[in-house]
Amino acid sequence: TIHDKSGSTRERSMQIFDERSPDGEDKTITFFSAPPEVKGTAFLQWSHPGKDNEQWLYLPEVKRSRRITSQLRDQSFMGTDFSYRDLEILAEIHGWTEAQAASTLAGSEDVDGHACWLIALTPTSPGGYGKIVLALDKELLVPRKLTFHDASGAAVKTLVQSDVKNVGAIPTPFHMDMQTLDKGTHTDAVLSDVKYDTGLGDGFFTERQLQRGPR
Repeated sequence: TIHDKSGSTRERSMQIFDERSPDGEDKTITFFSAPPEVKGTAFLQWSHPGKDNEQWLYLPEVKRSRRITSQLRDQSFMGTDFSYRDLEILAEIHGWTEAQAASTLAGSEDVDGHACWLIALTPTSPGGYGKIVLALDKELLVPRKLTFHDASGAAVKTLVQSDVKNVGAIPTPFHMDMQTLDKGTHTDAVLSDVKYDTGLGDGFFTERQLQRGPR
């Protein structure tokens, strides 16, 4: 649900499939199912450790996909408060090395009543955010909050993850809220169903699949 500054809302429904490989590769494909004006739109992301990531957006009205170039990374993803760069970061931040983002322990903080370590990450790649402060749940080791800072050090966005439930043995946030601080807008993402180890293969995460749909 996308909330604008005036309080108006717009909703999007989607299915997201993700595959993480032991070597750090992460592939994600997203299919929009509602409302009618975005139905059939699809997004594909390949996250490569140590290399530039790749992203494509499929638009059903023109029946073709377009590559999201580095110049477009900071644009809004489908009108939400998430940018293409944010999606890239969320896919790979769990595997960042010190070479990719220098880390320091910045104290601790309670987030929604949960004790968290604060970890300051300074990405070394040019462009994007100057610093990301991650609040890591001390017990579950799940990120509860991420604060994104620009090059000057000012906070520009916050992502809060809550309603953490165990899916099998994996603690999973079922609610995410991304806020764009200077615009006064925010996007709520609520997961309704999560499954792990479903046996998806590499052949599913392709440009061709964008047009075919989820199944």
